[in-house]
Amino acid sequence: MQLADSHNHIHFSECDTSAVLMRAHCAGVVNQLIVGIDPDDSRRALTVAESASGLYAAVGIHPQLAGQYSPRDVQALADMASSTVVAVGETGFDLYRTPTTEELQAELFRSHIDLARRLKLPLVIHDRQAHAQTLSVLDEADGWSLGGVMHCFSGDVDLARRVLDKGFYLSIPGVITYKNAHDLVAAAAYAPPERLLIETDAPYLSPQRYRGRPNEPAYLVETLTCLARIKEIDVDELAAITVQNFHTLFLKNHDERRRMDD
Repeated sequence: MQLADSHNHIHFSECDTSAVLMRAHCAGVVNQLIVGIDPDDSRRALTVAESASGLYAAVGIHPQLAGQYSPRDVQALADMASSTVVAVGETGFDLYRTPTTEELQAELFRSHIDLARRLKLPLVIHDRQAHAQTLSVLDEADGWSLGGVMHCFSGDVDLARRVLDKGFYLSIPGVITYKNAHDLVAAAAYAPPERLLIETDAPYLSPQRYRGRPNEPAYLVETLTCLARIKEIDVDELAAITVQNFHTLFLKNHDERRRMDD
């Protein structure tokens, strides 16, 4: 069984990246999207992604850092564009940790959308307690047309429907294994398999079996197994579907856009 982790931060300093990658390989994780959260961090994510096959990077500035970075800093991320960079983000809103910088977060978000359009890449969206704001900016800036994923999806069926209707993917985290994840379970049950991704958000949000420990891609099978049970789909079949979804969103479109540019 092969797996694809659509969002992690295994390049963070608290991670033993080499050991994490080895365990991921042994667990059948063949693809990973390593996500940057500021310019220097995005460079580190890209360095790790370039170290082995099947690894890719997203470059961006996290909404919690709005005020520390400007739209000019976002546009400068274009200097990292390469075949290994397959998405822009994570970007969006975090009104849980940093509610006072909402306007600055919106400004950075719009700049990420501009960058994604410039690079012809999909978006990785961070949306924490900011569903209305996130949808509003995507509507106003026509971010939907770029394609992308709602990382660590935290909404209900209504939000899932609106996101799916716009052509985006939902990425399901280990939170779905928690006993109180009722809205997420309902949203996952509603979403068609061909529009679902799975993620760790490592080193955060470990699935129930590993709560209290740093998360890592090797634990992705826990999320997959839970999701397969909810979807009433064979676990190997769902694994193959989510790997294909990873390729379709991050790799197929990227390769096609590169060929058009050539």
